[in-house]
Amino acid sequence: MLEHFYSKSGITLQRVAEELLICDLGERIPKISDLAEKFQVGRGTIQTSLKKLEEADCIKLESRGHLGTFLREKDTVKLLQYSGLERIIGVMPLPYSKKYEGLATGMTAQFEQLSIPLNMAFMQGAHPRLEGVKEGRYDFAIVSKFSALHELNNNEGVMLSLSFGPQTYLSSHAVIFSDEKAKQIEDGMKIGVDKNSLDQQILTNAEAEGKKVEFVQLNYMHLLDHLKANTIDATVWNIDEIGVTPFNVQPLTSETALSYETEMTEAVVVIREDNKKLDYILNLLSLPTISEVQAKVENGDLIPKY
Repeated sequence: MLEHFYSKSGITLQRVAEELLICDLGERIPKISDLAEKFQVGRGTIQTSLKKLEEADCIKLESRGHLGTFLREKDTVKLLQYSGLERIIGVMPLPYSKKYEGLATGMTAQFEQLSIPLNMAFMQGAHPRLEGVKEGRYDFAIVSKFSALHELNNNEGVMLSLSFGPQTYLSSHAVIFSDEKAKQIEDGMKIGVDKNSLDQQILTNAEAEGKKVEFVQLNYMHLLDHLKANTIDATVWNIDEIGVTPFNVQPLTSETALSYETEMTEAVVVIREDNKKLDYILNLLSLPTISEVQAKVENGDLIPKY
């Protein structure tokens, strides 16, 4: 369908398609001279690219003389194809809860409607997911709003593209004890913590503040196993993932921890700051529809598909 993307004309065609992708209908498109200067090619190369996109029914342009050329129609799916987008790779938490499965199902369904292939990878820990985006291994990462804002404060290379709303990432956290009679963290306890999970680490530190405890570094997914084996006394955990396991579950008590909960329960999408094309695509998604699908999966009314 396309010329080879690594040829000069192919690269220019791709870039022009990207420019028009983020142009709104009825908007004046950039001048040919401006595009030629921006992409360091001749005016004829830009004109050829525009003609090819029109012939492929990607766009319809209207010339208004000295006012410029305006975008009358565009086929978003075709423009995405001509811009070189073959598939998108996202990464999110391991789907051990219905809430995560619902979010993955909603995202997959929305990308299918846009005719854009989506591959989802699953990885525990917000830090490695965000590092994957920064390194270019993933196009986007789903993390909690708390983790995203923390990353944005420390890194200028990423941006928050979508926010799904409260309790879309998880319902809440709780403190879980191996001793069925325990009510709160006390001196002498061994507390399980995962350094790769910023939210879990922050909450654990807040709940144990002022107590003489021993922190045991563990993988998040192994924490409950260690509680069962009594190698740790307590940990902080996402209640959506506990299920019917007979643990002693107690609510968070630290005012600091409770103040963080709202941002920690909201799912957001983080992308590279320079990925304007993906930001545009993500904002085509229907967030109410994704939330509706997530709720249906959580309630057992829809079989997960991702």
